[in-house]
Parts: sequence; C-alpha cells; structure tokens
Amino acid sequence: MPNPLDNIRVVLVEPASAGNIGATARVLKTTGIQQLCLVNPGAWDNDESRRLAHGSGEILDRCRIFPDLASAVAECHYVVGTTHREGRYREVIADPATVLAKVVDRLHHQRIALVFGREKDGLWQEELMRCHLLLRFPSAVAYPSLNLSHAVLLFTHALYSATTDPPPAPTAELATAGDREQMYANITEALNAIEFTPYNGDPDHFGRVLRRFFNRVQLEIRDVRAIQTICGQIRKFGQRHRSA
Repeated sequence: MPNPLDNIRVVLVEPASAGNIGATARVLKTTGIQQLCLVNPGAWDNDESRRLAHGSGEILDRCRIFPDLASAVAECHYVVGTTHREGRYREVIADPATVLAKVVDRLHHQRIALVFGREKDGLWQEELMRCHLLLRFPSAVAYPSLNLSHAVLLFTHALYSATTDPPPAPTAELATAGDREQMYANITEALNAIEFTPYNGDPDHFGRVLRRFFNRVQLEIRDVRAIQTICGQIRKFGQRHRSA
C-alpha cells in the first residue's frame, strides 16, 4: 500500500543555517517524510548539515533545489505556510489541530507542501499569498521564535501520528498551485482588457482579495478551465470594445 506521507514535501525558503537543514532532514526521516525541498539556499551540503542529519543523509542526497517558492510548490494541490504574522487580508489559524485535520483529509490523494520561512524574517508577503492555508503555532509568549527544525517537527510528528486509512479517492482531477497561478494571471489579463478599476484603485490589493477567496475553495482542474474560458471571452470583449 502506498505511504500517504510520500505526498508530503517540506519546503524551506532561503534557510540560512546548514545545521538547520541537516536537523530538518533528521526530523523528516524520524517522522516518515521523504521529500525535502530548499528554495534558494546558501552553502548547505557541508560537514555541519551532514553531522546534524545524523543517519538521515539520504534525505539530503534526494533534496531538491528551487529558485523560488512558486516553482517549489507548482506541482502541489495544497500549500500550507507557517507564520507568526497576522494580516488583514489573510486568514491565519492558530489551532494546529484544525490545520492538521485539513491536511490529513487531503493526504492520500493530493500532493501537499508544508512551507517554512527564513529563520530571521519568515515568509514574505508575496510568498504568504501563494499559500492556501496559514498556520501560526501558539506559544506562551507574544512573539514566538521557534527553531526552524523544531517547527518542522511539531507539524510533521503530528501528521505522522494522525495518518489513518485512506478515504475514497476523488472523482475529479484537482488543480495544482501552478494551475491556480495561471488562473490568477488570466484573471488579471481579462480585467486589464476591460480597464477594470478596483474600488480603492489598488489592483494588488484586489488580487490579494481574489486569492483569499479562491484559497478557501478546493478547485478542480475543470473549475480552473471554466474560469479561464470566461477570462478569454472577457479579453475578446475588451478587444472589440477598443477597436469599435
């Protein structure tokens, strides 16, 4: 029987410490997760990372490197980010059990990315917007500062412990993060074609509102195609209007 944890990839965005990468590899092996992805890391495959990996060198050997978060999660259907920041236009859940339930519900039939930010700065605004769900680990202090590998351990160990028998397979193909990004690009082009102006005159703000809406929905690929078809018709209308 396939291991559902094989559908999980842990993504570290611009990790600064080779030791944290090695310690994360050890965490992944301990919790049964095989996929480690690094976004734009510095020098990392060295004595420090290998020493802290401690018997988990094969995780480092298979590690995949990406230039940015978009490419690291493009193949995934569901992207969960971690942050300690609140935001007006993003929903951050401070209950790990709620997030865990959403991930476990998808685990057997979807590719899922668990994204962890920089040790110093976390995930940036544009990276947070690429996540479908955001988790903030509760703590006893107002401004928590978990070690990177410790944060990974909290999430992955809970996930390992919660793995259960698979639910029924979905009947339709789900949209990946890459499919969603293409959809957002098509929506933007369509709105530009009809010279759409948001009520506050800020298209970036309106884009964040759209992402927040769609991130609440489990989109199938046919849903994305339907929206892209609508966008194509809007672009044609805009072209006819300008040439009239």
